[in-house]
Amino acid sequence: MSAKQWCTWCTGRTDQPTLIALIETGSGPGAIQYACPDCMRIYRLRPFDPILSGCPVYERRRI
Repeated sequence: MSAKQWCTWCTGRTDQPTLIALIETGSGPGAIQYACPDCMRIYRLRPFDPILSGCPVYERRRI
């Protein structure tokens, strides 16, 4: 990913964003949470994993 993203934890801009979570809502837009490398280490965050998260899009593709 070449575009800068906002880190959800420190609210700083990062050139190396890691996707942490996809937040779905019943109505309105959802959200995507990114973290910078420092916050990944400090908060012991793990990258988003569609298999472990039970992502419905991944489940439909697997069938």
